[in-house]
Amino acid sequence: MNWELPADFSDRYGPWALIAGGSEGTGEAFARRLAREGINSVLLARRQAPLDALAADIRAEHGVEVRTASVDLGHADAAAMAAELTEDLDVGLVIFNAGATIRFNYFPEWPEEDLLALVNMNCRTTTLFAHRFAPRLIQRGRGGLVLVGSVAGFAGSTHQSVYNASKAYDWVLAEGLWRELGIYGVDAIAMVIGATDTPSHRRMGADLSAHSPMEAADVADEALANLHNGPTYVVGEHNRAASEFILTPHNRGAIVSSMSESSAGIAGDEMLPMSSR
Repeated sequence: MNWELPADFSDRYGPWALIAGGSEGTGEAFARRLAREGINSVLLARRQAPLDALAADIRAEHGVEVRTASVDLGHADAAAMAAELTEDLDVGLVIFNAGATIRFNYFPEWPEEDLLALVNMNCRTTTLFAHRFAPRLIQRGRGGLVLVGSVAGFAGSTHQSVYNASKAYDWVLAEGLWRELGIYGVDAIAMVIGATDTPSHRRMGADLSAHSPMEAADVADEALANLHNGPTYVVGEHNRAASEFILTPHNRGAIVSSMSESSAGIAGDEMLPMSSR
């Protein structure tokens, strides 16, 4: 589907967008689509070289401004650094796109530091970014705050239980902010995406073939066209169909088992049966 952005998009969400997790995948796709609308971007990620390469490409193709900064988004001061880096800019759109899972494994086999990294990124840092930028968006009386979530947050699962739980946190946080910031004309939204073909998933060796993975550019197009459709928007017709099943009052055990089968498949693992005890 060809998603057209609203006619007032640039006025409402420009002139600057901040994208946390903006070096590749969906973050890159967001930056490229926004540049087509004439919106400048500040791109944050841990690795400077991919950021700079992307920024140069976008500048050359679209003639917009692009700033980059190497920021470890799991660091305690990440939100404060982002606020300082953009203090001279009129930021109308904040997209927190970071926080993908970093491994698939049964819970006891996860290193403690990896569990804490997920919680820090998806809960602590997300909260602080929202807290830093919400007042600025309120002051300007328009704009958007996007917390990019995952269909994994709709239910618990084996192999990525903490990741699912942290994404559920983001989802509920965004819904509360949708109601609060909406009073001031600001669109806050939980933008929920499903399986997406990204470099990070390829590096992990995740098998997404059974989950109709979307292209990152298609995710960005649909997401940006629906910023006003909060509090939660699920990207992809097939993902919306799945979420309707998950969010209806079926037996939660069956839903968790189904999610766990999917997680095991992505991890290339065999789902062990539960004890009959």
